[in-house]
Order: sequence, then structure tokens, then C-alpha cells
Amino acid sequence: MKINIIGSGWLAIPLAKHLKQAGHELLVTTTQAIKIPELEATDLAAIQYQLGDQLSEPAKLFDTDVLIIAITSKDIEAFDILLDQLTDAQCQHVLFISSTSIYLNDGQSHDEESNGLNHNSALLAIENIIKQHPSSSIIRFAGLVGPKRHPGRFFQNDKVIRNPQAPVNLIHLDDCITIIQSLIENKAWNEVFNGCADTHPTKADFYFTAAKQLGLPEPQSINDTNSSYKIIENHKIKRLLNIQLKYPDVMKMTYDQ
Repeated sequence: MKINIIGSGWLAIPLAKHLKQAGHELLVTTTQAIKIPELEATDLAAIQYQLGDQLSEPAKLFDTDVLIIAITSKDIEAFDILLDQLTDAQCQHVLFISSTSIYLNDGQSHDEESNGLNHNSALLAIENIIKQHPSSSIIRFAGLVGPKRHPGRFFQNDKVIRNPQAPVNLIHLDDCITIIQSLIENKAWNEVFNGCADTHPTKADFYFTAAKQLGLPEPQSINDTNSSYKIIENHKIKRLLNIQLKYPDVMKMTYDQ
């Protein structure tokens, strides 16, 4: 298939390389023209694009089998423009990478049918824009860890863990890629999926262990009585996509430091 990815960051590049190795035709975008030669040197086709731009050759990006949106922008107006562009293009399917941050920290477990959503979230507004495309799906990823993102460094340099007894919600990069590829191959369109590991140890247990792996001091923590937590359920990816996570247990994840 022809798969285009808006983005060229921590998730987008390894995803693009993986999908290309699987035999798909890939194109990625970057907001900086200077990065195009760097991307092409890794055998990835790339164009300059800023969300909301009017392209001189829109078909190059928007006429595709699958368009994956893997950027952190929360520019609602720019996503409205994108939807208009896709309406006029031959874009068969859209996959938006969202975040479990849209669920409320209300001390509850949340699956994809949960009503515990932050209705003030820009991400939720963007999801609703994406859902207007006739064939679109959304993956809400939990906290991202993996190569060059070792959680042992998250709470160093005077950063403090608040509510250390709250559970963590995390997912490894390798499992993110597996979920995305499986969604595309299974044609699981017009669905919402949570992407999260199975286990939810406390922040204290997880981040203290992660810091120890790197030989770093235990991070400082503070019991914040004003903060709450949530637990992200991942049953749907297993049921509909038949996913077997590489790292179901967050305490047993490995990282490229």
C-alpha cells in the first residue's frame, strides 16, 4: 500500500522504516526543509509540510491508501483545514495517533467506551474532526517509552514524582508499531483503540526501578493529595486486532539507553 505519515519524530520514523521493510511505499513529512536530505539518506521519501499548509502538489501527500497523523500539534483550526483537504483528495483511510491523556484522572479504569473524557481537551476536539472522514481510526497511546526515552531519566534534575502510589500507564515503542501495523492489515477502520501495557505498578515502584537500572539516584517524590489517577484498559486491541504485546509487563521492558 501507499502509506504517508504526517510527522518524522520519535514514533514516525521507526514506524515508517518498519512499514517500508514490510513492503509498503512510504512518505514522511517534516516542517524543516533542511531535514529532507537527512531523511532521504535513511531511504525515506520526505516532503516539507506544516499542518494547515496549502501544498502546491497536494496529491503527493493526500492521495494515498493510508494517511497516518503522528504529530503533537493541537492546532484545531489546522486540523479543520486538513479535513477539508482530505475531502477533496483520494485519501482512502486516516489513522490519527492520539493520547490517553483525554481520559480524566478520576480514579477509574477507562476503556474505549468510557464516558470519563476531558471535554476541554483539544485532542478530543481533534479526534472528533478526524472522525468526520468516512474511513478513519484513532489510537490513544499511553505514555511512550523505548529507545532514547528511558523512563529512568524522567524524574531526574529536581523533577518530582507527585502521587507516587498512583499506577502508571505506559507502552513501549515496539508495541506501538505492532498495533499500528495490525490495525492497517486488519482494516480496522472507524474504531478507537487504547494502546497500553497490561500492568500498572505504582509510579514509585516503576520509576525507582528504572532509575536504578541506569545507576541514577532515586527520584524525589511527594504525596499530592490533590492529584488522582486512572488505569487504561487494553482489552480491545487484543480482541479485535489479536495483539500479543512484546512488553505486556512494564517492569520487564528493555530500552536502548
